[in-house]
Amino acid sequence: MVVPTSEIETFDSFCSNGDYLRSQSIPAPAILARWRGQGIALLEDFGTRTLTQVISSEHENRRGLLQEAIGLLVRLHECRPHDAFPCPAFQLHFDEEKWRFEYRFHVRDWLIARHWKVEPNRAESKVLDRAFAWLGARLSREPRVFTHRDYQSSNLLVRDDGSYGLIDFQDARQGLRQYDLASFLFDSYVDLDETERCELSSMYASMAGLTIPEDEHRYLVTIAAIQRKLHDAGAFAYAAYHREKTEYLRYLAPAVTQSVTLMAQIPHLREASRVLSDYAARAAGGTSA
Repeated sequence: MVVPTSEIETFDSFCSNGDYLRSQSIPAPAILARWRGQGIALLEDFGTRTLTQVISSEHENRRGLLQEAIGLLVRLHECRPHDAFPCPAFQLHFDEEKWRFEYRFHVRDWLIARHWKVEPNRAESKVLDRAFAWLGARLSREPRVFTHRDYQSSNLLVRDDGSYGLIDFQDARQGLRQYDLASFLFDSYVDLDETERCELSSMYASMAGLTIPEDEHRYLVTIAAIQRKLHDAGAFAYAAYHREKTEYLRYLAPAVTQSVTLMAQIPHLREASRVLSDYAARAAGGTSA
């Protein structure tokens, strides 16, 4: 792993989070050597097969692969602070301030302004700001656990013995458990149908011992997915225009479509859904999001 020295905090977070996760028997790569001044670490080799790739090639094992990933997610969410392994993730939170930042950065700056090239008028801004203020406040009210923040198939490596290896956990923080679950159920790289999503969501709730009603759990997954998919769309725009990784643009429109479709189901977000759908249609030359 090589991290620019200008981003040494990312290097430190990865190393500290990794040390902690291994102490909790979570399959994070061992750090065999590290040179912090150069931002370089020598990591245990988990191979190159992501869950994304394995699912696409091993259709007969799809159900088992997905269920195993849910089991690992439950174990991840059970992690608790450990004095012997300081972990920065326990000092960071998905609070209203963080949700507001992600809305401004990913949705307003990169998706709307940069990708769609739209400047919302006063009325539209009011609609969007009100909707995402409600969303951030609602998500912030939920109990918080250790969240990976990018729990999806591309960050699960399938090792030679068939077990998973977890990567890309440097941005972990405390947040509602349904955020990671939504990230997996609405993965940009693996298409799940509604039956699969419901089955896996219920499986998670059962394994995690959730005491809230099933419909409340699914509601939280839905609104977390709305935020997550718009974050994804903005992140894809950022990767394409700032980092010149234009291959991510093919995932942007599906992420927007998923989000606005879910938003239309939530009374607080329906008007914002129409605004974003209109922006996407205009940018696409009149077609729908």
